[in-house]
Amino acid sequence: MLPQRLEGKTCGTCTACCEFPPIRTPSLQKPTNVLCPHCDRGSGCTVYDRRPSECAGWYCGWFYLAGLSDAWHPVLSGVVLRLEALAQNEITVVILRQSAFLLSEEFAGVIGAWVEAGVIVHFERLGPPGHLPAKMAVNELLAPAIAARDLREMHKVFSWAIAYMDTEHSWEPDGIVLTSSLSA
Repeated sequence: MLPQRLEGKTCGTCTACCEFPPIRTPSLQKPTNVLCPHCDRGSGCTVYDRRPSECAGWYCGWFYLAGLSDAWHPVLSGVVLRLEALAQNEITVVILRQSAFLLSEEFAGVIGAWVEAGVIVHFERLGPPGHLPAKMAVNELLAPAIAARDLREMHKVFSWAIAYMDTEHSWEPDGIVLTSSLSA
């Protein structure tokens, strides 16, 4: 069960959830990391009242996790928090783009606190359009740096994990061809 949606947080111009996840429904087939044809970039969904259940069931961590400052907003941070496995004590940090936020004390502090609390933290890196993302659990990699309270070492692990996924991962096609029977 998800926590309660927090008051006062808005998407603003963020449309990340209309781009990076794959959608496989009878009314909409959208490849991974491809902007939905029903998204007006910067404004959002043009078929919101008729959007597929996969879209309606999307939960951006920005809206649900208390204690996250405005710096965590996906437009500012370059990350989206996926909460699908929160009931299993897992959070996925989708890294949309490299940003200074990834090397901030705030980012490291929150990730470190989750790891110390026993939350399984995954980093996910987007690949080319139409390809599944790379995903890596980072708890074991971060444990020594967190125990030592070594921010610099945490940053090295963050950078290494992202670089490893970017350079060593074999991007697998998602097999989805863009089709939609939804009308604007």
